[in-house]
Amino acid sequence: MVTINGTTFNEKPYMCGVCKWFNSFNPQQSGGRGFCTMFEKQKTYYCNIPKRCAEIFDKAFAIGGEVVIVAK
Repeated sequence: MVTINGTTFNEKPYMCGVCKWFNSFNPQQSGGRGFCTMFEKQKTYYCNIPKRCAEIFDKAFAIGGEVVIVAK
C-alpha cells in the first residue's frame, strides 16, 4: 500500500477507469469519458494508463509509504 499526494493505492491501476484520480462524467455509461485530476486531462474509462503514470506508480511502490509528487 502506498499513498501518493494523499490518495491511497493498494495496487497499480491497469487502466484509467480504475485509478482513484479518474472522475467519470457519466458513471452509468460504460466506456464513458472522464477526467484525470492528477494531470488535468480528459481520458476514456478503458484507456491503458499512460507511461508517465506507470513510471510514477512503479517508483512509488518501490519506495513505499507516503510519496508526494511536485511539479518542476
